[in-house]
Order: sequence, then C-alpha cells, then structure tokens
Amino acid sequence: MLEFEIMKGLPDGLSQEENPLVLIQQLSVVKSRYKTLCEQLEKISLERQESMRSIRVTLDKTMKLVQEIQQHAGMEISPLSEEEQLAMQHLMSRTLKVTDDTAKQN
Repeated sequence: MLEFEIMKGLPDGLSQEENPLVLIQQLSVVKSRYKTLCEQLEKISLERQESMRSIRVTLDKTMKLVQEIQQHAGMEISPLSEEEQLAMQHLMSRTLKVTDDTAKQN
C-alpha cells in the first residue's frame, strides 16, 4: 500500500536513481550485505585471535624444548639475546592487543 501511495505521488519518467522505491530496495540490500560482512569480520577476528594464541603456545613449547635439549646435551643454557627478547615482547604485546580489540568489538 505504501508503494502504491508513493507511486501515485511521483512524477512520471523518474530514473532509478531518483525513484524512492528503488532506493529503499537498494538500501535493504546494502543493509543485508553490511550485516553479512560484519559477521564475516567477526569470524575472521576470532580465527586470527586463535591463530595468535596457537603461535604463542607453540613458540613457548619450542623454547622450552630447546632448553631441555641443551640441558640434556650438557650445553649451557644461554639467555635470550636482546633481539630475541624484543621479538618475544612484540609477539606477546600484539597477541594481547588482538585479544583486547576483539573483546572491545564484542
């Protein structure tokens, strides 16, 4: 009924860009697409967070394994170099930032 009332009040020969009914229909499509994109973004964000967590855990396990191998081989366990410490801090801070950003989005 609303469409009929709008059509009655519109002048003839309007282009699709000027027709309010077409614009309303396009807006509905855009809203639907936006909602789909938001859902996809949330899924990607969660997967990214899980990947970062997995990388962090794997790196931690690898470092412990290297230390154990060094102990069994009778090698002196060397502390992390400054570059390695910075890389580890960077990885940890990035992981925490991703976690915080995801929590804020939800």
